[in-house]
Amino acid sequence: MAEPVQESAGAPRLEADDDSVRVVWPEGHESRFLYYWLRENCHCSACTHPDAWERTLDFLAIPIDITPSSLTGDAAGLHIEWPAHEASCEGSFYSWAWLEAHRAEREARLARKRRPTSWQGDDFSKASVAVDYSKVMETDGGLLELLAHVENTGVALATGVPADEGAVLTLAQRIAFVEESHFGRYFQVESKPHAENLAYTPNALRPHNDLASRRYPPGIQFLHCLRNDVTGGDSVLVDAIACAEALRRTDDCAFEILANCQVTFASRSPDWHIVNRATIIDVDEDGDIVGTRLHPALLGPVDVEPDVQMDFYRAHRELLAIASSTEMQYRFRLEAGECQVFDNRRILHARSSYDPASGHRMLQGCYVCRDDFMSRLAVLRRKGREFREI
Repeated sequence: MAEPVQESAGAPRLEADDDSVRVVWPEGHESRFLYYWLRENCHCSACTHPDAWERTLDFLAIPIDITPSSLTGDAAGLHIEWPAHEASCEGSFYSWAWLEAHRAEREARLARKRRPTSWQGDDFSKASVAVDYSKVMETDGGLLELLAHVENTGVALATGVPADEGAVLTLAQRIAFVEESHFGRYFQVESKPHAENLAYTPNALRPHNDLASRRYPPGIQFLHCLRNDVTGGDSVLVDAIACAEALRRTDDCAFEILANCQVTFASRSPDWHIVNRATIIDVDEDGDIVGTRLHPALLGPVDVEPDVQMDFYRAHRELLAIASSTEMQYRFRLEAGECQVFDNRRILHARSSYDPASGHRMLQGCYVCRDDFMSRLAVLRRKGREFREI
């Protein structure tokens, strides 16, 4: 049975249960915090390293059924003293803001979750996501603007980038370390003989996510245009989340096949042999679409049960048709000095064919790990706020 707990005016109301404390917030909603959860999240110097801000306590030394010796609330937060046990503790304090930010109820977690807004071709424009290179390189505000575009729409465009070889690395390293792949630290996209990748031909490229054959495909991709004076060669961007949403609306069975059926992707050359199995559509624990692994050129042979293969092919063709539709595509010309920055899991990119005899089209690209990208974005958004409070 819940018992009232000593508290001060203006603080949330507390009710102690046998294994947890209930916090009744001034807005009326309630949260339940297990005593064990509170104990293992203690931030005192005996339990958490003050600089590394990592737990130092031994979880196994905490009684699984631990209950507080005393529990009080005041205007600042929740104060707890614990009975003596093998894991030493100086007493625990949790600010109300910290507890609110870490409520574990599903509705609270979903309310905190960032969900991108999907878009179709007519909803998008280069101008809406463009940020000047000098602003990105010289100010945190400019860098934050660029990263926020990538988080929100999946794409940003840095303009005024020097048309110099290696400039793409300078831009990428403003965010994080460059993530290497079997193409090296960075790669040059231009037509060449004996091409080991379709991108290095003048052929059209269908909408795809890069390096789908890797267990962990690259997170954030950069494509910097150094020169583009050929006939053709227009760039294409497609929001894979919008495509998967459209498939879910029109054919839920097809969506479920692509979200649950693993198939093989393979990339082979004289110098590498990379094979991996994964689903085409990536869905998180809440059923939200986070992206795709769509790359027809690297698919297969499809090795699902023969009785399922035709259902898979039909579903795959439906998604490809959606991604290839004019409605979903934003088509533009990438000019010298412009650099696309996009989420490789979310954004499908493509290219129309071009005539290599009409001029020269040369892009340089590289990748940054998504975790490092999100870390940089979070640090910029903190704006100096103490990380131990988060």
